[in-house]
Amino acid sequence: MRAWLIPAALIASAAIAQPPKPVTIDAATMRRLGVVTAPARATAHTSAVSGFARVLDPIPLAQLDSDIAAAAATATASAAEATRAEALFAKDATVSRKAAQAARAQAQGDAARLALLRRRLGFEWGPAILRLSDAQRGALVQALATGHAALLRIDSAGGEGQAGLRTVTIDLGELGTVVATIIGPARAADPRLQSPGLIARASGAKASLLSTGLTVPANIHAVARSGTFVPATAILRIDGASWAYVMIRPGTFTRRKLEGALPTTGGLFATGGIRAGEAIVTGGGSALYAAEHGSGPAE
Repeated sequence: MRAWLIPAALIASAAIAQPPKPVTIDAATMRRLGVVTAPARATAHTSAVSGFARVLDPIPLAQLDSDIAAAAATATASAAEATRAEALFAKDATVSRKAAQAARAQAQGDAARLALLRRRLGFEWGPAILRLSDAQRGALVQALATGHAALLRIDSAGGEGQAGLRTVTIDLGELGTVVATIIGPARAADPRLQSPGLIARASGAKASLLSTGLTVPANIHAVARSGTFVPATAILRIDGASWAYVMIRPGTFTRRKLEGALPTTGGLFATGGIRAGEAIVTGGGSALYAAEHGSGPAE
């Protein structure tokens, strides 16, 4: 039987859901039961998640960039014309009030059309592309056109691993791999995978290999999560969950459920239940469990 398993009789008794009760024993009883403690060690856990990368068609972005440039020029010109017309009307009525008002209305309409085009960037390409300046967006479109960059959509089942993701490795088979940088969230979900999606940018010599519409495997390296390492000798499997005892003061122990437990070498990684530095019981946990439930010799 592995060190973190406890007798079946004790597991059966756990079926009656009861909150853990502190167990207090003296030093002599601790030695007799083989109760040993060690400080919980802070650690981090990073897991690899399999996903998919689909190369996005850059033409809609290039068209939108061109439309914005044209609309910006038109809006600037009409705003200047409106300002001149209003100044002439105010100075000597060389321009009629109606003409000045028409010029202002034209300027406002052109400004509204430009604003709508800019909003489309966010609606269609996400906030990261929206935040780019006109010059930065133009440089991106140029890089896409010359094959020095590619935009990809990254998806994974249920969105696993996407939170806080910074880079993703694209598998090109015999051609090797490409590392793409996440630039922001996508605006449309993938209903099949139930994935919110991310937009990534690949740059460099291999970007030209990423043809529009290509779908390839992607390795999603999730951001490391902070937690504690719990050795196998400290773990009790009770009612389908993982638990460990913590010494809350000399001679007094309480059982804690390990939250977010993931297997790791030599034990479990837990995101909650035990804090780094707390004294966890690495030996004698089964005896403490028996004492907690009145079935052991801890008197």
